Amino acid sequence: MVADMTNDYEFFTYDAGRLNAAAVEIFAYPMGDLTVRTLTDVDLTSGVQVLWVHTAAPDWTVVFNWAALTAAYPHRILVMPFLPSARGDKDTPCPAHTNARLAALSGITGLVTIDPHSPVWLDTLRAVNPTVSAHVIDMAKVVTGAVKAGDYLGVIGPDAGSLGRASAVAAKLGLPVFVADKKRDPSTGALLGYKAPAEAQDRPGRYLVVDDICDGGGTFALLAQGLGDGFDLDLWVTHGGFTKGTGVLTDNYRSVHTTDSLRSAAAAAVASPEESAVKIHPLHQYVLDVLDAINTAR
Repeated sequence: MVADMTNDYEFFTYDAGRLNAAAVEIFAYPMGDLTVRTLTDVDLTSGVQVLWVHTAAPDWTVVFNWAALTAAYPHRILVMPFLPSARGDKDTPCPAHTNARLAALSGITGLVTIDPHSPVWLDTLRAVNPTVSAHVIDMAKVVTGAVKAGDYLGVIGPDAGSLGRASAVAAKLGLPVFVADKKRDPSTGALLGYKAPAEAQDRPGRYLVVDDICDGGGTFALLAQGLGDGFDLDLWVTHGGFTKGTGVLTDNYRSVHTTDSLRSAAAAAVASPEESAVKIHPLHQYVLDVLDAINTAR
């Protein structure tokens, strides 16, 4: 067993509305190469086979070998809320394409995810293997189950790229949506700061900032500082990487909301200096709803 990987991968069988731990483990050979195998003298049980990935950098050997191990079962579902390298959709070479191709060829029959940054990852998955079904949890539904519309004057997107998800959240909350104005150095393209959306400048108060991914958090701190003292902010990021901790966020936001799509989010919540500074909203029930639909259709 690979001790430092056990928290990154969970193996289940879904049946009758429940996720049951599967008799599967990750095994490392003496030279370090990995495989997946059943526990000694224990058979796999029937039902929808599920591999839940909690890391931003999965080892595809684990996924391929798990799909091979469960190949006799018609439904092999990869629950991967955070799509690895999804933000690399414009890079050359394109790691979003690479990871999506690996998923498509791995032997899975379906993928469950949330807030996939852009269409590139899933478009590549479908193009490479149209038989793999993609199930995207409604991010706006998760947000509206986590916050109260009456707490806010509106929803703010950090940039034009966030407008779609911010608008979806605002529509479900019945609130207006605004996009902050970025300031960049025209010679280098470096981000210098933000200023409040023109439509919201005369309406200071409490707002919800919405985006998909938080890495180090510096950009979100710049956003809060650029909006100014009249803006009292909460932050929603679906995927909390928090690679530099949460201090830079909790210094600038009343509270930070995220899902448990990554183990780093849960770790950051535990390490948060204030008990309520980082709020984790589990995806478990939303995943169960998707698996139930798959199970009903089989």
